[in-house]
Amino acid sequence: MNNKLIATGILALMLCAVFVSVPADADGTGFDITDGEGRTYHYDSPAERIVSTGAATTLTIAEAGAVNKIVAVDRYSTYDYTGYDELEAMDAVDLGSFYGETNHDYIVTTLINMVDNGELSLDDTIILTSYTSNRALYERLHNTGFTKVLVWTTDSISDYDAIVQMVSDVSIIASGTVPDSVSSMLDKTAQVSDAVSGVTERAKALFVWYTGGEFSVGNSSIMNSMLEVANADNIGYSDSTASHYGDVNTVISLLEANPGTVIFVNYSYGTAGGTAESFREDVLGGNTDYPVVIMDSLWNNWCPESADGLMTIGQYLYPDLLGEPYDGYIEDYGPGSGSGASDNGGTGTDGLMIALVVVVIVAIVAAGIVIARRGNH
Repeated sequence: MNNKLIATGILALMLCAVFVSVPADADGTGFDITDGEGRTYHYDSPAERIVSTGAATTLTIAEAGAVNKIVAVDRYSTYDYTGYDELEAMDAVDLGSFYGETNHDYIVTTLINMVDNGELSLDDTIILTSYTSNRALYERLHNTGFTKVLVWTTDSISDYDAIVQMVSDVSIIASGTVPDSVSSMLDKTAQVSDAVSGVTERAKALFVWYTGGEFSVGNSSIMNSMLEVANADNIGYSDSTASHYGDVNTVISLLEANPGTVIFVNYSYGTAGGTAESFREDVLGGNTDYPVVIMDSLWNNWCPESADGLMTIGQYLYPDLLGEPYDGYIEDYGPGSGSGASDNGGTGTDGLMIALVVVVIVAIVAAGIVIARRGNH
């Protein structure tokens, strides 16, 4: 084979690799990240050391391949608390709870001591998530001299798109590029969205909240958004800003009026030992006509695994478009969950991405062949 053709083929593969994964600072000028409060921070390169709060955020950093950069975390991000395998190798200071403001003195003092000891610098990254009380902590840390204190609260992460953006931003801060964990998240999101886009008769869904041993109708903005992305008929949706409303009787009334609804129960029920079977007994009186899904704690959280939650939601609602969530699901609940759907659900984003990459390779190789042939004349 002509050496020019061989060289051209190798060049094509190299260019394709660059095309698929381009670092955020590929042009040498670094990158900018805007946090949930609208503040923009410039990075010349990925963060060297990170203080991370929130188990989902800490897991996101670890899955970006940067667990070794985490130097301090909140109590709920520790391996001992979460049990996440990805965090087992993490060697970080436990700063305790970030809920409320009662622990702010200890947090600030500990971080200043870490700076004095050379374990942290004022220019290292601190990521504060979830609690609105972190805005007060931001002010204290900013006034102390820390230059990169990024804040995302429940106010700023109000829908699934915001989760995707935040996960991408945090991953870029940690690694300087969009890692496989985020690429997979984007693929799954597009796969669900594409598959259900032609649905005309939407499957019914209900999110059930569970706290303090009591059930109510869930109205979480993130879960509502995920059901919207999955093109569900959310029978429990309310314009109210409350995360939940009503009681178990409200749940039962909604279900009685909407047979065949797929029920998604908040992860806290599973944490308390609840199962789909116990929910049917406790709430549905043994009725097995309704599919019941106990949510995983990461499925509607601020991490790449939220895409797994979205995919699971989509599979329970439209198994004929996205695949059955478990063997025998169709036999248990029938094929009706996909009724009214168009016949375009077979093409996922993975296939489209592969096709796009192939087109790029073919085009580059073809151009190389032309150049090589001309060079032989």
